[in-house]
Amino acid sequence: MKIRTAVAGASGYIGGEITRLLLLHPNVEVTAVTGNEAAGKPLETVHPNLTGTGLVFQKLEDIGDADVLFLALPNGEAMKAIGKFPETARIIDASADFRLKDRAEYETFYKAEHGAFERTSEFTYGSPELFPEDIVKARHVAAPGCFATATILALYPLVAANLHRHIAVSAVTGSSGAGVKPKVTTHHPFRADSYFSYETFTHRHIPEIRQALETRTGNPVEFVFQPHSGPFVRGIFVTAFIGLSEEVSGERLHEIYAERYAGSPFVRLQKDSPNIKWVRGTNFCDISVRSDRRTAIVHSAIDNVLKGGASQAVECFNLMYGLPRDAGLRFFATNP
Repeated sequence: MKIRTAVAGASGYIGGEITRLLLLHPNVEVTAVTGNEAAGKPLETVHPNLTGTGLVFQKLEDIGDADVLFLALPNGEAMKAIGKFPETARIIDASADFRLKDRAEYETFYKAEHGAFERTSEFTYGSPELFPEDIVKARHVAAPGCFATATILALYPLVAANLHRHIAVSAVTGSSGAGVKPKVTTHHPFRADSYFSYETFTHRHIPEIRQALETRTGNPVEFVFQPHSGPFVRGIFVTAFIGLSEEVSGERLHEIYAERYAGSPFVRLQKDSPNIKWVRGTNFCDISVRSDRRTAIVHSAIDNVLKGGASQAVECFNLMYGLPRDAGLRFFATNP
């Protein structure tokens, strides 16, 4: 019997991609998709790439009694709706509402009060590479953010080995990271040939990165994080500069990463620089590592909408139900 799933917020980029992946998943039946502004319209009116499914957008309150609810609502909306969902349903939330365990940090970085903070303890942080055992046992999962995913995976092996001294991260994302609704700095005429930084010292994924690494490793982490917007649609590219607490050769650094990610099917270590082109449309995170013995430079690349959102949520679903990690996620990037 297939697992009955519904997608709330399926009209957005991540919600649309979650829906696409679930429609192709061998163990899933998609029972409902919601999108309040699109309610009553066929799925293909918003996502023409999903023509022919027979699905029609519903209002959130009509989501039904699926076994699993995937939430791809705007930040701040899941916390408002959480009490209205069936108590028997498992939840995988792709928003930021239940990621942070410190209320003050949430309200500082998201500039809003949290309306259901008491429910946060019910959610496991959904990084399959860091917390697979916790996800297996979880009823509710808070899927990681896109910048957070690429940065955490770049830093985790060195932080776990307690070899980090000081860390600076430079990261760039494509325009899809800004969501489906156009804004002044995200529409094509502005973005097509632009490259600029934003949210210096204040990006909302900073506490999420710190929390995940410190919780998993027990080692304190301080870092500077600077995001940028790039002139492409999909992808995140991270460059992390790590001052090492002791001398580490390039060969040993590669061994540390290979050992740490030996059981992680979606992390690929590359000899040369990763490229967003080779992860776009996939659940892979490509990583390369270099060292001059005192400083490590680590690059990572992901698809921000997939490994940074939709496909990572499905990977968590697979773990929760004891399915193969790559069920419904067995695909590579296209070339050219």
